[in-house]
Amino acid sequence: MDWLIVCVALLHLIVSPFTKVEESFNLQACHDLLYHGLHLDQYDHLDFPGVVPRTFVGPIVVSSVAYPFVGIIKMLGLSKFFAQYIVRGVLGLLVILAWRQFRKQIQDAFGPHVTLWFTLITVSQFHFMYYLSRPLPNTFALSVALLAFSYWLEQRHGSMIWACGIAVLIFRSELCILLGPMLLADLSTRKLSTVPFLKYAIPAGFICLATTIAVDSLFWGRLLWPEGEVFWFNTYKNQSQNWGVSF
Repeated sequence: MDWLIVCVALLHLIVSPFTKVEESFNLQACHDLLYHGLHLDQYDHLDFPGVVPRTFVGPIVVSSVAYPFVGIIKMLGLSKFFAQYIVRGVLGLLVILAWRQFRKQIQDAFGPHVTLWFTLITVSQFHFMYYLSRPLPNTFALSVALLAFSYWLEQRHGSMIWACGIAVLIFRSELCILLGPMLLADLSTRKLSTVPFLKYAIPAGFICLATTIAVDSLFWGRLLWPEGEVFWFNTYKNQSQNWGVSF
C-alpha cells in the first residue's frame, strides 16, 4: 500500500510541477544552495527577503539529499526545471517516509484493518497528497510532526520531544498547539514523568534553537531566530495581513 501513496504523490508532482508565491523562498533557497553553493552574496533572499525571514534548515536537508542527482542534471546540461522536480521529489519522499513510520505504528496499535482504511483515506485526500511535495514551511514541518505522532504512539517520549522541538522551534511555532497537549496529556496521566521530560526537553530546546539561530544568522547576515520572528509578526504584532488580502 505504500507504493500507492508514492504513485499518487508522483502523479500530483508531474501534473502540477510549478510553485506559488508561498513556496518561493524554500524553492529558491534550494536553488541557491545547489547552484551558488558558498557564494552567499548571490542568494536571492538578499534582494527579495519577503515579509519575514524563513529558515534555511529545511532547504539544506533537502538540497543535501538532492545534490548528487542535481549534479547529474548539471553534467548533462539539462534544464533547471528537472532540478525542481528532483527537489520536490526529495521533499515528498521525506514526508512519505515519515508517514510510513506513522502508518506502521497505527498498524501495531490498531491492527491491519484500521491501517488499510487509514491508507485509503490518506490517498483519497487531495490536500495531503498534493501538498506533500510542495516546498511550503508547513510541508517541512509536516514530516517532523508525523514522526512526533509516530513516537507518541510508541511512547518513545525522548524521540517525540526532539521531534516536537524541531517542528516548533525551527519550522512552525503554531505546532505547539497541536503537539503540546499530547505531551501534557502524558504528563498528567504519569505516562511521562517530569524529570525525564526535562531531561530531554532542555537539551532538545537548546540545540534546536542554537541550530536555527546559527544557520540562519549566517545566511541572513544578522543575528535572528526566523520562527521566533514569524511568531512575533503574526501573533503579537498581528501583521499577518501584510502577507496579502483577498477582496
